[in-house]
Amino acid sequence: MTLSQLRAFCAVVDQGSFRAAARALDVAQSALTRAIQTLEAEFAVPLVNRTPRGISLTPFGEQLRGRARSILADCDRVDHDMRLLQGEPSGSIAVGLTAEPLSELLSPVLTRFAARFPRVLVHVSSGSTQTLIHKVRDGQLDFALCPIAPHVTDIDLSIERLYQSVPAIIARRAHPRARATSIRELADCDWVGFRTDGITGGAANRLFSVFATLDLTPPKITITADSLLESLHLVLSTDYLMLGPKVLTEQDLFAGSVTAVPVRERFSQRDVCFVRRHASSPTLVAQELAGMLVSYSRMRRRPVAAGLTDGEVTARR
Repeated sequence: MTLSQLRAFCAVVDQGSFRAAARALDVAQSALTRAIQTLEAEFAVPLVNRTPRGISLTPFGEQLRGRARSILADCDRVDHDMRLLQGEPSGSIAVGLTAEPLSELLSPVLTRFAARFPRVLVHVSSGSTQTLIHKVRDGQLDFALCPIAPHVTDIDLSIERLYQSVPAIIARRAHPRARATSIRELADCDWVGFRTDGITGGAANRLFSVFATLDLTPPKITITADSLLESLHLVLSTDYLMLGPKVLTEQDLFAGSVTAVPVRERFSQRDVCFVRRHASSPTLVAQELAGMLVSYSRMRRRPVAAGLTDGEVTARR
């Protein structure tokens, strides 16, 4: 097994076919075919299924995909660090942020970072916590900042808790129930949810928990979205409600359009965390950016303290 074979395998997977991968890598299609066949012969298992529409991965190929990307990402980081020692830093950093740290932390830090490292390109990915953690594991991201429930740990991830994300029910300012003081007044409203696929402490889970505590029928989730920004767009243009970070209602971009509904019930909180793979250290410049983001978050917000555990809620009946 060689790095060139792993790069060929990942290219075929990413492009969806041998022909497209050959064009992307500017090599002969036969060379890619030989590389994949060599890997399959070495492991004595099939890695890809060839179809008229392209390729699909076998279970063995699915397992190799994550490992191959991680190996290649580590090699790229070593190459990057060696070049860094030779002169002015260059290259790229891939960072994942959910809506709250994206809106609150990134801009002021990125301005200072770009001034120090003008030849380093920073690529930002947004999305749900689940999506970003999957990309961290795959080696697609150097690190991520995202909310995670207080008691969650993971053996292959390094999770540093930074500050608590305070949840709130968010509505457009002209919503007819925008001044409601209890969730009971919102029982018949439509809600925007998130596709969490079972994430512990997800917004939908916490919302259902509060409704159950108050002996209400489950909330009506009318539509689901992948990110908070998509959900906010729906909230702004309809009478849908959503559960999200309260800080978004205080940001200049949204403060004039949305509001936190002042219900007296309290939701369990999550912690905004710095997440990276245990088995791989970020490049030196990625470590610089990570350190700046972590330091800035501690300047702006109080560090994590003891609070409600996931699923708990204080509700006045």
